[in-house]
Amino acid sequence: MDRRSSNADLSAMEYFFNPRSIALIGVSKDIRKPSGRSLNALLKWNYAGKLYPINPNYTEIHGVKCYPSLLEIPGDVDMVIISIPAQSVLEALQQCIAKKVKAVVLFTSGFSEVGPEGQALQEQVTQLARNNNLRILGPNCVGLVNLSKAVMASFANIVDLKPVYPMSLGFVTQSGAFGTLIFAHAVAAGVGFSSFVSVGNEADTEFSDFLSYLLTTPETKVIGGYLEGAKNGAKFRKAAQDALKVQKPIMIMKVGRTGAGARAASSHTGSLAGDDKIYNAFFQQMGIIRIETLAELTSFVIVHRGGRMPHGNNIGILSISGGAGVMMADKSEGLGLNVPEFTGETRRKLETYLPPFGSAKNPVDLTSAAVAEPEMLGRCLRALVADDNIHMIAVAMGFMPHSAPILAKDIIEIYQSTTKPIALITNVFTVSEVINKAIKSIEDAGVPVIKDHLHAIQALYNLSWYSAKLRRHAEIKKEKPAAHSNKEIGKIINTPDALSEFEAKKILSGYGIPITCEALATSADMAVEAARKIGYPVALKIQSAQITHKTEAGGIKLNVASDAKVRAGFKDVISNAKKYMPEAKIQGVLVQEMLKDGVEVIIGTTKDPVFGQVIMFGLGGIFVEALKDVSFRIAPLSRVDAEEMIGEIKGYSVLQGMRGKPPADINALVDIILKVSRLVTDYGDAIKELDINPLMLFADGAKVADALIIKK
Repeated sequence: MDRRSSNADLSAMEYFFNPRSIALIGVSKDIRKPSGRSLNALLKWNYAGKLYPINPNYTEIHGVKCYPSLLEIPGDVDMVIISIPAQSVLEALQQCIAKKVKAVVLFTSGFSEVGPEGQALQEQVTQLARNNNLRILGPNCVGLVNLSKAVMASFANIVDLKPVYPMSLGFVTQSGAFGTLIFAHAVAAGVGFSSFVSVGNEADTEFSDFLSYLLTTPETKVIGGYLEGAKNGAKFRKAAQDALKVQKPIMIMKVGRTGAGARAASSHTGSLAGDDKIYNAFFQQMGIIRIETLAELTSFVIVHRGGRMPHGNNIGILSISGGAGVMMADKSEGLGLNVPEFTGETRRKLETYLPPFGSAKNPVDLTSAAVAEPEMLGRCLRALVADDNIHMIAVAMGFMPHSAPILAKDIIEIYQSTTKPIALITNVFTVSEVINKAIKSIEDAGVPVIKDHLHAIQALYNLSWYSAKLRRHAEIKKEKPAAHSNKEIGKIINTPDALSEFEAKKILSGYGIPITCEALATSADMAVEAARKIGYPVALKIQSAQITHKTEAGGIKLNVASDAKVRAGFKDVISNAKKYMPEAKIQGVLVQEMLKDGVEVIIGTTKDPVFGQVIMFGLGGIFVEALKDVSFRIAPLSRVDAEEMIGEIKGYSVLQGMRGKPPADINALVDIILKVSRLVTDYGDAIKELDINPLMLFADGAKVADALIIKK
């Protein structure tokens, strides 16, 4: 068991990034070898702390005294870099423990990635870390760098690259080689890193540990990541929640979309909840921007470092090319941004400034006339900035030597006069000193400059989405916590037997979830008596925990309208059930009210091995399997989460009312989703899957018509 608290973990992580001294076990004089590159880089970039090379074959390396072993070093050692064969690692770690080292970067491969023998060795590494307050990065990693402190604990080529300013991007990767490729491309695109971490096999520290730490570093403004799969969903969630609190965006490139697919399950929810859908839901819920390409990361960092957030998702587009403007407008609307047509004073101004063959709509087509009259851009841009209905602006403009100084002056002045995000798109293929100087002055003034039209639009969309998520997060903080459970519910859930629909509904009812008026009958006479109290017509449903699909078993009778039909129906469903599954334990027949017409929806839960209880919502009845129009969130949910997942489904218009039907009671639906979330949060260890299908949703209120709870 890992006895370290999260606060202690965070404090220990400090030694990876700000060590006062570094020892290097297995260091080589040959800077071409992985074991020689770290020391060379630490010296090259003037690391300010103490360095202790360790290799019994040398007395000094690159002018630095070399020691035969870690234990012979005088004074404390904060961090140790290990690059020796796997069979020697445990002995080296024991020396680290004896020396009271705080952090170890373990380059060495030959652990869980090579099979059972390596896995066993890695488990010993994990136990040493857990039992001795030692934090270990790796094994099988390319290490980490903290560029602000010249901590070059890596053998990758990234240690040779000149830092780019501002150093605002922190990056964590589960792939060492691909991560370093991302680093190199980002630096080439003008994006500077604060820190970079390759987590390797995650024997001790993991992806989420470094996300959490980077949130605490003032120089890190955006955190990027390459993720194959999280180890600890709760830790990942905590990091994401903290990121929203401190308003630092997390951007994740999550791979493995088609990896595990949908896992086999008894409920609709379990069968529909594939791994990637759950990750998508988690990212959506927690404000994590999921990216597909490296350009999304670099373009966003460039736009974000302007320090501006849009207050809505209306975009204004100015372009010297009509075709480019249309392309950007298509991309904007395809992502979900609004491209409103200009009206009123804005439209009047634009028509005054533009030539007759230009376009004052949105996008604004400046035409080639702007080449001869560069002041036109400034006038039109000021009009868009003054329009309160426009929240962000994309400007696509070419530069010529005669126009560059004028364009630069106008763009800088206008940018500094507003708080709206503005992105300049220009891809200059020139050696003109005048043009290069103008564009550099624009960048130096803080204006985001991006070379690709579509990348700029994607970055502005991501900024808008993240800004909206921050506003929604502020609403979540004001919410009151949901009420806790009825104590009697635990007695039902914790019984050793499987649960029938009747028992499942009792549990739901105990959480304040409205269910149908019903009674369990064990004889035809009891069924008739119950039907009279409920009022005709009624439904008859076989009750057996073993028969989860009652329709297939012939165990349902609907619209039963008389005493005689109740008696006959009772006998039929019992007989059909026994034929369908002779070994099933039959509790009786549920006599249930027939509900009036309403919208059928489904609410379900399933237990994910990483994130725990996952909530699903969608249109119910037969459509859930046919259309798969569902949304997911990770429990516990906030009211904002529930509202968002309802609005996400394509069938949301059905809930709003169609063809003269009144809108469904969305507030009642939100309340029920939250109560289901509370239930599986309280009893997550006992409940494997839950399905409410259908929940009948009316103009005023809702009722559970059928329910299934599968225990672990």
